[in-house]
Amino acid sequence: MGIFVLFFRFDIISNKGILKMENFILQEHKSDKYGPRTYHNANSADLTVAFAVDLHTAGEVLTHKAAGDRYIGFQLTDETTSLELARQLYRKMKSMNAKSLNIAGNGIYTLSKHNCSQQFINEFVYDVLSRVHEHLPIEKIVSGGQTGVDIAGAVAAKKLNIPAVITFPKGFMQRFEDKRDIFQTKEAVEEQINYWVNALVPSNERKAKNTI
Repeated sequence: MGIFVLFFRFDIISNKGILKMENFILQEHKSDKYGPRTYHNANSADLTVAFAVDLHTAGEVLTHKAAGDRYIGFQLTDETTSLELARQLYRKMKSMNAKSLNIAGNGIYTLSKHNCSQQFINEFVYDVLSRVHEHLPIEKIVSGGQTGVDIAGAVAAKKLNIPAVITFPKGFMQRFEDKRDIFQTKEAVEEQINYWVNALVPSNERKAKNTI
């Protein structure tokens, strides 16, 4: 897994092939702090699902606190498989009768320290959610719009045509590998998500490509 640098111009990316979805909403919270939108998202879904290489960061601790017992956290290691996590998530959703998910987890500034790129986490989260969605339809996805897992959740939702609401801090704020918070336009983050949707390769296509 190589580290993928996210600093490039999304305004030159073509959106060819991206489905325009009226039920895919990008919005900003009234607060420019991360905490309020964390609570907002946790309260907007039946179950919060956290994917993290480190479940003990300040952000992950707050996410768990906000979600309470409507939470499942997945520790990502080199041995973790998307099939294993899909089975666990399916069982958790069935037990709670959960129909909507808040996708949360580490930002790219944490993931990249473990050689986990945005491309990789996009495809991993997609693989998990697509497996679950095939057998237990997910009716709605929400996320906080942060780089890393949050954006991976948005990408998966758009790829799978699942209604989604992505709530960023005010100013559509995100944090990248240099740990600096940047403010941007709604159009810029939409271009970013569309870029990653176009770049996403489902697991069955990745396997076919690697087959001799």
